Amino acid sequence: MTYVKLIRISLFFALFVLAVFIFFISGNPGWIEKNYASGFFQSLASILRLLFGWMPFSLGDIIYSIVTLSVLWQIGKFFVRLFHKTDSWTKKLSPLLTAGLILLFVYVYFYLFWGLNYYRKGIEHQLALQNSKFDKQQLIDLNKALLTEVNAAKEFCLQKKDTVMSRERMFHSSIEGYRELEKKFSFIRYRHMSLKPSMFGKIGNYVGFMGYYNPFTGEAQVNVRIPNFLQPYVTCHEMAHQIGYASESEANLVGFLAATHSNDTLLQYSAYFDMFLYAWNNLAAVDTTAAKELGKQLHAGVKRDLKTYSEFAKAHRSFLRDFTDAMYDYYLKRNRQRKGIDSYAEVTGWMIAYRKKYEPTSP
Repeated sequence: MTYVKLIRISLFFALFVLAVFIFFISGNPGWIEKNYASGFFQSLASILRLLFGWMPFSLGDIIYSIVTLSVLWQIGKFFVRLFHKTDSWTKKLSPLLTAGLILLFVYVYFYLFWGLNYYRKGIEHQLALQNSKFDKQQLIDLNKALLTEVNAAKEFCLQKKDTVMSRERMFHSSIEGYRELEKKFSFIRYRHMSLKPSMFGKIGNYVGFMGYYNPFTGEAQVNVRIPNFLQPYVTCHEMAHQIGYASESEANLVGFLAATHSNDTLLQYSAYFDMFLYAWNNLAAVDTTAAKELGKQLHAGVKRDLKTYSEFAKAHRSFLRDFTDAMYDYYLKRNRQRKGIDSYAEVTGWMIAYRKKYEPTSP
């Protein structure tokens, strides 16, 4: 046995053992919450942000590209060798084994460096909330409250002629929002900024992503090619992923709380705009008349942004979006988010539960 083969076998065995460990430990949310999500991961993620946050480009995007090209290259080599009659089957299958080893490494790295957060107790445990069923009146009350806030924020921004947020301001205002939120909930702690514009923004418009977290480097990528008024809330959402909230609905809630604790009204507007859409769409599913009546009460400026958002989405609709939505839906369901891609909208339940517990005097 050659030295290279011995290394490959040893690496495969080590990765396999870690994969088995991940499988079994994922069934123990209490252990993960205490020892991983609130312990090991917080230190690890902070170190990653400190190491790579200073770079002006996204190292994670480069790693994603290298991994993808490496796997495709190995698969291509397999098909080329498949038609070489003189090659043995060992040689033919070697590229597939290499591709499999790369993917196994990515799987293990992903879950050890972030993915186990899908199996934590999370915000429900930390805030003592219960995302249970809610009635239509609670949903209407939430919509009315968000309608008031989004209209007020838009009016304030228009009066100040403050409608476009620079990238630097967006990132620093988001940091400030998290610092203010930490004063209320000490466990929501963000240190060492690592926020980058995605290198794949133009493609992302057709694929359907607005931002994403990179577990390889701890960077949060924001698609800065989407409408400007959407970007601030996306930034806060991705920052929630950076500090261990893997669930999309929980990241939505934490991102919303951080954004609305900021003193930057434009950041607040972005959060209220997005949250209103979630609540409004949920209301439309059970009472279209009530949703239409509330829609009529939106500020003219908010209506313009809704039109811009709708036209943007329509202009970038493609078969790629349908494919990636289906893939991401499957991915989320495999990671304890039973509603898949619709899990984002579950934030409505968290909002109702949060307001009931922490803002009992709210209408």
